[in-house]
Amino acid sequence: MSEQVARDLNPQNGSDKKPRDLNPQNGSDKKLELLQNGNRVRDIAENGNNKKQEKEPIKSSNFLAADPANGNGCLKTGADVGNSEVEYIESENLNDLEDVEAALKGLLSGLDSKDWVLLCETLNNVRRLSLFHKEAMLNFLEDVITLLVKSLKNPRSAVCKTALMTAADLFSAYNDQLIDFLDPLLVQLLLKASQDKKFVCEASERALAAMTTNVSPSLLLPKLQPYLKNRNPRIRAKASMCFSRSVPHMGLEGIKAYGIGNLIQVAASQLSDQLPESREAARTLVLELQAVYEKSQDFTVSDPPELDSWEHFCQSKLSPMNAQAVLRVTNITREGLVIGS
Repeated sequence: MSEQVARDLNPQNGSDKKPRDLNPQNGSDKKLELLQNGNRVRDIAENGNNKKQEKEPIKSSNFLAADPANGNGCLKTGADVGNSEVEYIESENLNDLEDVEAALKGLLSGLDSKDWVLLCETLNNVRRLSLFHKEAMLNFLEDVITLLVKSLKNPRSAVCKTALMTAADLFSAYNDQLIDFLDPLLVQLLLKASQDKKFVCEASERALAAMTTNVSPSLLLPKLQPYLKNRNPRIRAKASMCFSRSVPHMGLEGIKAYGIGNLIQVAASQLSDQLPESREAARTLVLELQAVYEKSQDFTVSDPPELDSWEHFCQSKLSPMNAQAVLRVTNITREGLVIGS
């Protein structure tokens, strides 16, 4: 009987027949729902006249975006489930855990679970622990990062995005304490930021921004530098953007200590990159380094003074072609400032 009903409710099976009215007693609205091959087929008769059909993809899994015990629970279908949306909890809306010991006890098993609902709940618990009980999770940090990387590789988008939000909160909470575990995490963040799926990219960008804001540049820049030469142009672009954003956090003395010459070589190598994001990040970095260099020269006097000029500095540190590219950026900007003044 179910096959016959399904055929009647689907006019595209090679027939133009209208779906049969299974309840002809009256002309009131009627609804028939049946589950077939994981899809819900809904037949709606409107006052016995124009019959409409809707086929809605229905999945059995639901995503619990928050802990209902904390009063902000919301049962939602995953972003990769049908056309439904997931409500993700922003950091400022996370509530404290009711039972910290229980959360810690189930932390690693939950992060390694194949039950994606439990996995997302545990990731949110990691975020809560990092916000409210960061010291309590220190001993688990290495294992947490390892399992977080595994979640970032999860094909389910809801898990991936929750893991990215978790990464951002961990950077905000633990800062330089993550540096020893950063390499596998950084690879995944750059990969996810290079994908075409918009909401995953956006979450990745926020995690990378949290990283560049909270991890010391002197520790982070050496980790980023190899990715500036990656074969994937998108990864190079994301790494270049992170590198450029991180340098200003060093301050004048930090940049001088790291070496303006080293940094200008990195920037120059990105000015001719394939993607505009890389080139724009390199231009931003070049202008930052020029400002720092010229400010640092205010405290020195040389004879002849042209030896301390920005042009001479670039020519002494770079190949002729790279020096020309860097000077073109700074000269155009300087000319623009003069014209606009």
